[in-house]
Amino acid sequence: MERVVTDWDEYHRRVRVSQRLLWTVWRAYANLLRGISFPGPIKVIELGCGTGYHTLQMTKLYPVAKVTLVDFNASVLKDTEKRLACLKCEKEFWLRDLSSLEPDEKYDIVHSQGLLEHYTPDERKRLICLHRDLLTPNGIAVILVPTPSLPYRFWRGLLEKLHLWIYPDETAISKAEFTQELESSGLEILKMQGCHLMEVGAVCKRRVSPE
Repeated sequence: MERVVTDWDEYHRRVRVSQRLLWTVWRAYANLLRGISFPGPIKVIELGCGTGYHTLQMTKLYPVAKVTLVDFNASVLKDTEKRLACLKCEKEFWLRDLSSLEPDEKYDIVHSQGLLEHYTPDERKRLICLHRDLLTPNGIAVILVPTPSLPYRFWRGLLEKLHLWIYPDETAISKAEFTQELESSGLEILKMQGCHLMEVGAVCKRRVSPE
């Protein structure tokens, strides 16, 4: 059976992401980041940035020297650039397909939310490795994915019955599967926790190979 991918142009035409939802997801980010600090201004990159809201919130949590936002949707990226125009730090906005992203710069925080679940297991592994490869030696990756909890299955089932589910390629990822994919990609999990009943989030660093 041919895999049907989410029509993100149609999604962004039809769906207006509520501030309440964005704030709920950010609280999950903030809980994951609690207790994590850096010695100086940091560089942040968001993969599949969408609104860029979570990167914007990070600039209120940490001193930030540079933000880089990556998405393959031109209109969304243009809106994100306007939204982040208030930031005084260095800014980059990349219209790129993540499968061909090969930057040589490293970042203190590499993060994504609402990204991995739209890819096949092999593609997810490559994207997790991309998070890893973008990290500075002391950097962290923050990744949130939907998990097949009872609330998730109920909400998705209801929307599917109403023909309102618009993410045909979304696959909820169990905590055990997520753990295995992160660790097999050379990441060490510093923290993992459930987020707002429907997602699981992880903070990771590059695993140091024994000499």
